[in-house]
Amino acid sequence: MTASWNRHSRSLTIWAAIFAIILSVEQASGALHNSAAPIVLASGGHPRASIIVGERSTETHRFAAAELAKYLQVLSGAKVPVISEAESGSRPAQETLIILGGSDVNKTAVEAARALGMSFNSLKPDGFLLKTGRLKNHAVVVAAGNDGISTLYAVYELIERLGVTFRLTGDIIPKPQDPLVLPPLDVRMEPAMARRGFLIQDGGYENMTMFSYEDYTKLIDQMAKMKCNYLQFWWFAFEPWLKYGYKGESAWLGDVSTKESGYLTWAYGFGSRTTDDVSIGKERFPNRRIAPREMWNVETSDQAYEVAEGVLHKIIRHAKERGIKVWLAIELDALTPNLARYCEQIGDRPFMNLAGAFVHPLDEVNREIQVNRLKALFDTYPEAEGYFLNVGEMYPDLNNDKHRDFFNQKRPEFFSLRQARFPWVLDIPSDSNLVVDSNIGYFDLFQYLLKQRDAINPRVKIGLMGIGRGYALPLFDKLLPKDVAFTDMESSGVWTPAGLPMQIFGGMGERERTLEPRVDDDFDMMGMQFSVRQYSVKDRIFPEGLKYGLTGFAGQLDRIRGTETNSSYLTEAAWAPQLSPEDFYQDYSQRVFGAKAAPAMYKAFMTLEDNQEHLAYNSYWYWYTMMICCTSLPEVNMGHLLFQQPDAFNGPTLPDWKNFIPQMPDTIVYFEGSVAHLNKALETLRAALPDVAPQGEYELRYMINRTQSYRDYIEALVTERKAYLAYDKAFRDRRQVSHEQFVAELNEALEGFSAGSRQVQAVTREYAEFMDSPSDLGVLYHLNARAVLGFDLIYQTIRNIVNYHTGKPYLQHVPWERLYSPDLHAS
Repeated sequence: MTASWNRHSRSLTIWAAIFAIILSVEQASGALHNSAAPIVLASGGHPRASIIVGERSTETHRFAAAELAKYLQVLSGAKVPVISEAESGSRPAQETLIILGGSDVNKTAVEAARALGMSFNSLKPDGFLLKTGRLKNHAVVVAAGNDGISTLYAVYELIERLGVTFRLTGDIIPKPQDPLVLPPLDVRMEPAMARRGFLIQDGGYENMTMFSYEDYTKLIDQMAKMKCNYLQFWWFAFEPWLKYGYKGESAWLGDVSTKESGYLTWAYGFGSRTTDDVSIGKERFPNRRIAPREMWNVETSDQAYEVAEGVLHKIIRHAKERGIKVWLAIELDALTPNLARYCEQIGDRPFMNLAGAFVHPLDEVNREIQVNRLKALFDTYPEAEGYFLNVGEMYPDLNNDKHRDFFNQKRPEFFSLRQARFPWVLDIPSDSNLVVDSNIGYFDLFQYLLKQRDAINPRVKIGLMGIGRGYALPLFDKLLPKDVAFTDMESSGVWTPAGLPMQIFGGMGERERTLEPRVDDDFDMMGMQFSVRQYSVKDRIFPEGLKYGLTGFAGQLDRIRGTETNSSYLTEAAWAPQLSPEDFYQDYSQRVFGAKAAPAMYKAFMTLEDNQEHLAYNSYWYWYTMMICCTSLPEVNMGHLLFQQPDAFNGPTLPDWKNFIPQMPDTIVYFEGSVAHLNKALETLRAALPDVAPQGEYELRYMINRTQSYRDYIEALVTERKAYLAYDKAFRDRRQVSHEQFVAELNEALEGFSAGSRQVQAVTREYAEFMDSPSDLGVLYHLNARAVLGFDLIYQTIRNIVNYHTGKPYLQHVPWERLYSPDLHAS
């Protein structure tokens, strides 16, 4: 029998309740011989089981035994011994034997498997068996796969059956059970997807760039507990993870990125990347620099390279110990500005503030530098399983006079993209020529580097990575060898609002192809996110993905905190692809928050999913964003533009203003709709508080705080936008009303900006009450720098204008340079 995936069946309550009956039966008639009987692992703080490790066990098998013993002690207070096969014969007659590992490493497992009718022969890779029964006069539990990693997965599944919930941010552990009882099990679990894991985008977002090595080890350990085996690690050109150069000159850091972030995050539009810009919750930060611990004292590019490369080596090594294979990903479209100056540059100079310096993919010097970087990648990190070359998310214009003949010659070969790209209608150029030429240019560079790989080291695995370029995969499949892996980031919330057409992965034969779904949509880096319905119903990642040969997934991580249901669903559905949002949330609600609170929690989760759907998974454009990843808040950006406008005292005349103001009523309705959903969710979250199980109380209070602060933040945005409308109305009314009325309307607008500033300060104080992850610290920094500071700068700007019209000092300095460098403006 294969056990149902529904983890409600894992509840221990019923088995603990009948323990007295078990004891009385044991005492009256000796040991139970029914293989379907529950098994007692500990009682009264004393062990009633031992863990058997085979003589041929690997380090991973021994680690699995130590993990099981650790959790059994946490759950029962009893120290369950780990013993060898040789010692098993001397154990007390009625003691339970927990046998780890299959017949290849554990002789006892051979005997137990025969007695229990178990067969390991046809298990898929990473699959395992978990079965209870009796062997001679012992109750037995067999947890085993065909290797160390699959046995480790069996152990973690056993621990989950005892009530523990594993998440990327840590464990949810129920209160100790006395007795600790294991229900009868007959479980065969095999993964539906071979690749199961996450994509770490270690650049741009403090939510991840503040991670130290210790944070990465915790994340990797949690991934293993959730039966993940795959990690993609991706960085931009301006980061210190790989040192390379040209003509003896190394890639130089510190212009696109800032030293204070460890050269990991953007330098423009986001403040100083220090706590100098943190006015609320500064005590929560461990250092002045908003950077990982290892980068607190770096002062030069060379120091940063040395530190970062050392950290990444350790990350890869630790991941390997946990059965997680690592692929590294680099950008093809950009270089550091100092090296790009040798090349044919395209786009903004000296660089585009989010990516670095775009260089033409056909330029010969660029290709020399790209080869140098590729060699450095292979030489620096030979322990990685493979390397992705990312063709990039953006579409700089490549078809210039110098290369026009080349593109005209290639366009017929790429003609199919003109039709294929049309489900991709968001965040992609409307000009099909631009789309086609971009793919022509970067694909040609990829093919060139693939040939260079063959010359450097043909055994190295190279893959092609795209960001919202899934439409091109069927064509690329026809043009590339099958040993080139594909991975692509896709979401109906960013590119394909009608849903992700999973058939793009079909018909590729043995080619490995993985999807990078967005665990945390970076159009909103403030609120918790609940996108299970998007994955399951709208994009149909798992049932449709398997139908079309998808090898697996690597969910893009920006924030690991506040996105736990998204990451948990992805990892569970990789083993149970038909898992519905309803079944997932019912199970999650009961396991984390307890049976009594589960109905209210389920209702809250459904409402939070409704809110995510109302926001259309952030498929609207810039004016509708709440805390977008990669540029200023719309409200703050407009304030800065007003500050820069010549003759701002005479009213707004900006072209952007004429686009901004007409959008305000609609965006306000959109925001207020989200507030209504969040209020409804808060009502049910609070209703669950009296009934929540002890293990879920902190998490429930965290969720209430985050839902409430998110609602209050959106209300602050609404206040700010209404103030802009009032400000616009004052100047539009100016010639039709008296000066006194005009001034009154200006003061009304100013009070609105003041109220918005006060609101966002209150939000930030509220948010700072719960800080248990670097991801939270990243959000707290952005609340301070982008919202608290940004809204205050807006208020000061408008106050100067109002003061001018009311005869007060109006030339007070407004320090916009704290967000926007006066030396080089963000492009």
